[in-house]
Amino acid sequence: MNTTKITTIKTSRWNRQSKSAITLKELIEAVRHDTKDEDIQTFRHIISNRRLTDEDVMNLRNESIGRLPVVYPSVLVSLSHNGNTTIRSFNGLLTLSVGPLHDNQEADRVKSLAAVLPTTVAVLQGCSGRSVKIILRATRPNGSLPAEHDAMEAFCQQAYPLAVNVYQSLADLAGTSESIRVEPALSDDNSQLLWAGFRMTYDESPYLREEADALLVPDNNYFLHPQHQMPPAPPAAEEDKGTGHETRQLIAYLQQHYVFRYNTIMGYTESRSLKKWNHGWQPVDDNVLKGLTLEVRMAKINVWDLDVSRFLKSNFVKTFNPIEEYLWELRGKWDGRDHIGLLANAVPTDNPNWPLWFRTWFLGMVAQWLGKNPRYGNSLVPLLISRQGYNKSTFCRSLIPPELQWGYNDNLVLSEKKTVLQAMSQFLLINLDEFNQISPKVQQGFLKNIIQLASVKVKRPYGKHVEDQPRLASFIATSNMSDVLSDPSGSRRFIGVELTGPIRLPQHINHKQLYAQALALLEQGVPYWLDDQQTRELMTSNKQFQQLSPEELFFRECFSIPASEAEGKFMTSTAILSAVKRRAGSALPRCNAATFGRILANIDGLVRRRNSSGTEYLVIPKLHENQ
Repeated sequence: MNTTKITTIKTSRWNRQSKSAITLKELIEAVRHDTKDEDIQTFRHIISNRRLTDEDVMNLRNESIGRLPVVYPSVLVSLSHNGNTTIRSFNGLLTLSVGPLHDNQEADRVKSLAAVLPTTVAVLQGCSGRSVKIILRATRPNGSLPAEHDAMEAFCQQAYPLAVNVYQSLADLAGTSESIRVEPALSDDNSQLLWAGFRMTYDESPYLREEADALLVPDNNYFLHPQHQMPPAPPAAEEDKGTGHETRQLIAYLQQHYVFRYNTIMGYTESRSLKKWNHGWQPVDDNVLKGLTLEVRMAKINVWDLDVSRFLKSNFVKTFNPIEEYLWELRGKWDGRDHIGLLANAVPTDNPNWPLWFRTWFLGMVAQWLGKNPRYGNSLVPLLISRQGYNKSTFCRSLIPPELQWGYNDNLVLSEKKTVLQAMSQFLLINLDEFNQISPKVQQGFLKNIIQLASVKVKRPYGKHVEDQPRLASFIATSNMSDVLSDPSGSRRFIGVELTGPIRLPQHINHKQLYAQALALLEQGVPYWLDDQQTRELMTSNKQFQQLSPEELFFRECFSIPASEAEGKFMTSTAILSAVKRRAGSALPRCNAATFGRILANIDGLVRRRNSSGTEYLVIPKLHENQ
């Protein structure tokens, strides 16, 4: 292996190309040193300290390191005077790219994981710092390699899906985020797998194993390239090639063309094409299932929808929980800083309890995801109150990390109850935006009930039966008006805070440390609920946001609450209601004595007593009541 030659091609500032043939060992020695102007490190520093789009990164790459040589590990080439390249030989090396990565620490973890596999020849960090390049070797079972160009490309079309499957599975098992992809290291201007490669890079500690094992690529596999005809299905009459053989053909074909996983949160299988490298995961609904079946049958494998469906619903498909995947790698990683407190302090308010209440709610949200309390749901709801333009919605969205943004919902319609219950089992955070538009009836009924649920009964997408599913979602709310709470007894569920200015979020929220802190505090036993004293303080604070009902408004217009029994008199709810009706007339909504009694019972500070005639309340009639 130490004599295996690879190609590098460099383009000068006058757009002239020159090529070199070097060994892998020479490549590894070269990447240990940056260019004389430290172009690569400068480029990495720029993109790590600025918020850049992919287009910005591409422009910077072209400006900063566009003249660095391009490494083509798979082939040796000849370069003519007019710049045309001809492939002389193919060495069986494949190049994968793993990314996008968040930081050097994540790159080091990927490198160490890739080095574990016996087929890995070399591993090194990409020039942007956001990817890792993996070089591995593949051969036919007999150790041979194709010699003609078309056969080389066809071999790569077979080999790369197998390689991606192996290394993506390793990344998934290690808890790597689903946004990190393993794919051929193809440039934007060349889709031929033979020309997979990368720009010359810098890595202080690259990995090299010159005598790595080869990934075996069966020469009788089903070609992925459309120009190659699929082999005919074996005759059913052969004794050893019956139904079991066709099932093996089905599984082999699907695994060579796709990666599958069962999303335990969404409750369905997802697929990702190995042929369309940049396409993401998609649910395997009926249309996709029928498409897969047709594709398999066109490959002359004699199976039907039920056979494909049976495989996709079996334990051959690995399970995937995006929440567990994200949180698992954060356990024990907290740096000790109060990241939750820093985020709470970004919300300007005069309420001194806000940081503690916010932390309690945040821990409750993470505990809800982890299913720590199967009996009670996270019944606290932060309610951010201010005029428009104070970045309330931006703050709410920023609480969820980019990898889990699919779990944020801010357009839920509470009147669609089935949709709400389903959302509570599949989303992580639901923002009740413009909370002031939610009617008192919904607040005191449906919303009050669902906030405290620990589980919900829903029918999953593509499911046939109603199931009892654990609740995942916590709630947060925003309002442009201050008198928004219409249920006095339910106000203990809301953490109402009035903003004194716009929310000023940090330029970069370290979500991983934010959630690492939450996990650490939960493991330490820090409460994710309010005790009785804190609940009383919360309800007292929420009085300023209470929305008075018309009945209570008219009551307060007709009566005042005395400071002592000597100052007032006891009256039944019926007598008080009669006085209120005389004052309000037709302006008072229809209200009977029982309903009015419940309203009086929830008025703070109103003294009551029970006697033979029922419940009486201590009040002072105002002058107009006696007139």
